[in-house]
Amino acid sequence: MVSKVTTKSGRKIPAKYLSGLTGEARRKRLAQLEKMQKEGRLIGELAGDKDSKGKRKKTPESPYTKAFRRRFGGSKNK
Repeated sequence: MVSKVTTKSGRKIPAKYLSGLTGEARRKRLAQLEKMQKEGRLIGELAGDKDSKGKRKKTPESPYTKAFRRRFGGSKNK
């Protein structure tokens, strides 16, 4: 079962969307997610998605991608 966080207006948001965030970034992300749900948008930039230099944070490579590259070759920079 996926744990959920309930916002002030009663909307439920998956807890993984807020994991690793604290304080102001968490409040901003909650407000943005709530606004996006009201507008009917499902995809978009959120608070905390970028690092201090303004670039998007890197996500770790999945184990499936690693296994594919080991098996069939290929590099990250193609």
